[in-house]
Amino acid sequence: MKIAYTTTAPAHDIHHWSGTPFHMSRAFAANGVDVTYIDSLKRKLPPFFKVKQTWTKWVCRQRISPRFNEVSAKYYSEQVAQKIAHLKCDAIVSPLINPISHLDCDIPIVLWTDALYAGLLGFYAPFSYHSAETIAQANKMTVACLSRCSLAIFCSDWAANSAIELYGVDRHKIHVVPFGANLEDAPTFADVKTFIQHRARKKIKLLFLAKSWERKGGDTVLAVAKALYEAGHPVELTITGYLPPHLHPVPPYVKITGFLSKHDPAGKQQLRQLLADTHFLFVPSRAEAYGIVFCEANAFGVPCLTTYTGGIGTVVKDHINGMTFSLHAPINSYCDYIVNVMQNYHDYESLALSSYQTFATRLNWQTGTTQVKKLIHSLS
Repeated sequence: MKIAYTTTAPAHDIHHWSGTPFHMSRAFAANGVDVTYIDSLKRKLPPFFKVKQTWTKWVCRQRISPRFNEVSAKYYSEQVAQKIAHLKCDAIVSPLINPISHLDCDIPIVLWTDALYAGLLGFYAPFSYHSAETIAQANKMTVACLSRCSLAIFCSDWAANSAIELYGVDRHKIHVVPFGANLEDAPTFADVKTFIQHRARKKIKLLFLAKSWERKGGDTVLAVAKALYEAGHPVELTITGYLPPHLHPVPPYVKITGFLSKHDPAGKQQLRQLLADTHFLFVPSRAEAYGIVFCEANAFGVPCLTTYTGGIGTVVKDHINGMTFSLHAPINSYCDYIVNVMQNYHDYESLALSSYQTFATRLNWQTGTTQVKKLIHSLS
């Protein structure tokens, strides 16, 4: 099988979108697919765009987004069309709507993404400030993209349902295939068994791994750790990715590492050690399209504590690879669950091993690209 893989940024840039395009395209190649890259596309915006954007920001307190601009999208699609003019391939695959929204060709177009614009509007805070013009153009681009796609693949049921319910897409072209963990060298099953065996038995270790404190529920994590500590439970909360400015002095049960890059050797090793040692990844997001961090935690045999919102329900399954809670769950609900699981370490070990099996069978890029290959084959 041969595909053209297109994305606006460099597909080999492991820093772009948390490395998702990099790991997705690399997994296709590892799965025997001949991948031609059409990436690093140039962006063209309408005349005086910056002036209009600045005026709208300061006068209307709204944002005109260059990401959701039809002129830009059409120019992206023109570049892709030029590149595929003499290219023979089975499909054009993109994790973004932008380069394929106005692409007209005889080759099947496949979208494999995490969310559509209407699903994010009013869900993610930055989208709340979009101007009426941006909203109209973003929805127009999305409709144009979905109408051209032979397959619209989403990593969660939530995103797939938004395509059907908000955009009226034919259910027959909609499929759900989860994204995988963005790890270059995932632990082996033997590694994970060793991690689990060596985790502390007399201390509850929680890990908050996120850049966004408010959206990812950092205040809830801190409140749960405080409640456990005050109830006499030995608890250690490690906060990674964000430095809470209000946390002075730092409580004795909290450790703060700051941001650790998994693309820096030292940071990568520290992250791996944290995941090897922790009992639970604790990220109770208030808004989340998917949550690759949950896949990565499962790769280390770490169950996830989170909320049932957005696409998380496709990733984290209760009592299998973690537990999801209501957005308005009281602090004691989290505490009771954690204490109950940890009081019988055999129960915890079973949950941790089941978490790894979830990664190994469902939340990895090899499994995902295998499923997408089959879907592409079904088009012929």
